[in-house]
Amino acid sequence: MTSSGWHELSYLGRLTPSAQRTMLRLGRTRTLRPGEPLMHQGEPGTAVFVLIDGRVDVTRVVENGSLSLLSIRHAGDLVGEMAVLNQEARSATVTALDRCVVSIIPARDFLRCLAELPEVLFALNRMTGDRLTQANTYRADAAGYDVDARLARALLYQARRSPDRENGRPVVKLRQRQLAMLIGAQEGTVQKALKGPAMRELVECGRGWVVLRDVPALARLADMPVPPELSG
Repeated sequence: MTSSGWHELSYLGRLTPSAQRTMLRLGRTRTLRPGEPLMHQGEPGTAVFVLIDGRVDVTRVVENGSLSLLSIRHAGDLVGEMAVLNQEARSATVTALDRCVVSIIPARDFLRCLAELPEVLFALNRMTGDRLTQANTYRADAAGYDVDARLARALLYQARRSPDRENGRPVVKLRQRQLAMLIGAQEGTVQKALKGPAMRELVECGRGWVVLRDVPALARLADMPVPPELSG
């Protein structure tokens, strides 16, 4: 976390406190209930949204009618910016996973802020680069690893941003269906993997949550270093 309380990987966490205040003053706040949509695929991009509290999922219906989970966004993140920047319709639907508080910033005010504050534009460029890298990583994982490793990697990716802990252990609050969508697998396959010999001692599962009991061992299974956010 930064000194201002926002995670350093979030959009707000990349800004100085002064720039954070400038951004948040541009918008009006709205509270969402769990399951309430923030925006719909196909709508015009008339505003961007800063997630002040809570989490949202980003989903897209592809050409054959299947629903794809693109990402999970957390407190401090920016959503809806691509439709504004490209002057296009929304490419995805964003829905609250928890009780969320968002700041709704009109498109013209957001664009003016980008033009007037280089710091805000630089943070946007860094955020866009990170998201592209993560999207490419998920695609590479799907091609290069089996389900156990892909699931371990996805849990570690999500745990980096999760503030939730149980007895000091990271907690990922996602359903098995959501994890399956993230790694491109069937829900039943993920259920078997979580209970299988490779993972059953490393995680503890409940309805809508997974506790990472042994992060170093999970990282070895994932064929990746322990994320610095989880190394304490």
